[in-house]
Amino acid sequence: MSDVRSNGGRRTDRDLQARLDALRADLRALQNDMRGLANGVGDAASDRVAEMLRTTEEMASQVADEFGDWTNDNLASLRGAIREQPLLACGLAMSAGAILGALLLRR
Repeated sequence: MSDVRSNGGRRTDRDLQARLDALRADLRALQNDMRGLANGVGDAASDRVAEMLRTTEEMASQVADEFGDWTNDNLASLRGAIREQPLLACGLAMSAGAILGALLLRR
């Protein structure tokens, strides 16, 4: 059905094959470019995730330090409150334990 003549503005089988070969080469090049782009995006995303992890670790360390400082600063007043109202302190401790136990048993 294809015309092997090159006259009359019609394309020959060789012209079509040459265009198909060129198209295949272009598609291979595009695939390679897309792979390179995907690798570049993956590397950038990995770098960003690593940066976010470092920031999170720094923030967690800072919060832990601040909590430790707050605990040390308020430990004396907490001891005083427990000595003044020991039954209330025991009730609060038992309530907290019951809530934590219920939460852990759910899982």
